[in-house]
Amino acid sequence: MSLKLIGVLGGAFDPIHYGHIKLAKAWQDVATLSKVLFIPSGLAPHKNIVLENKHRVEMLNLALNPYTNFFTDDREIKKNQSDLKPSYTIETLQSLIIEKKEDQAFCFLMGSDAFLKLESWHLWNELFNYCHILIIERRESPIIVDQLTSALKKEWSERLTQNIEDLRGSSFGLIMTKKFEYIDISSSQIRDAIYSNKNLTNLLPAAVADYINLHGLYR
Repeated sequence: MSLKLIGVLGGAFDPIHYGHIKLAKAWQDVATLSKVLFIPSGLAPHKNIVLENKHRVEMLNLALNPYTNFFTDDREIKKNQSDLKPSYTIETLQSLIIEKKEDQAFCFLMGSDAFLKLESWHLWNELFNYCHILIIERRESPIIVDQLTSALKKEWSERLTQNIEDLRGSSFGLIMTKKFEYIDISSSQIRDAIYSNKNLTNLLPAAVADYINLHGLYR
């Protein structure tokens, strides 16, 4: 069976910007992802979130509206509202697996900077039991195999593929990495630009910029 690949992109999205969208679009084109779920963090263990949830979700909805197969998935926020505990990626993937169809496989999208810190994630080596991991190599965070920790190098050597059909032939467990032309943007950079009243045209969608200005966010 050739599986349909679903991208999963998590993050604070504080705010959503073109870097996030370009990453998802690049992998959608390369791996023919049937859709991409953008999952805003609930209570993130590794990040300080500035905006309240309703604004982050609304900005996501505005940013993704032009893209037919990009969707906001607010399961982490809803979970956090009920139990006030940190949101871990492993738990999010477990909840997704319960809902997936037999002809689907999840692909978790991340940058190489995140992959190099993967061992700091909760139950990190169990992530491979639920998804493939697709990595975009960032110029400032190259993956140098000989410099990986022994545990991460083991996973890399056993799971790496550059064949899309391998992903379609397995429900989970593989790693793929690509180098794309991308916009190197961070949410903190955008927040600084907003505070300084700089032009946001090349950083995030106009609908998001208008929303930020309308509500006086990040000022």
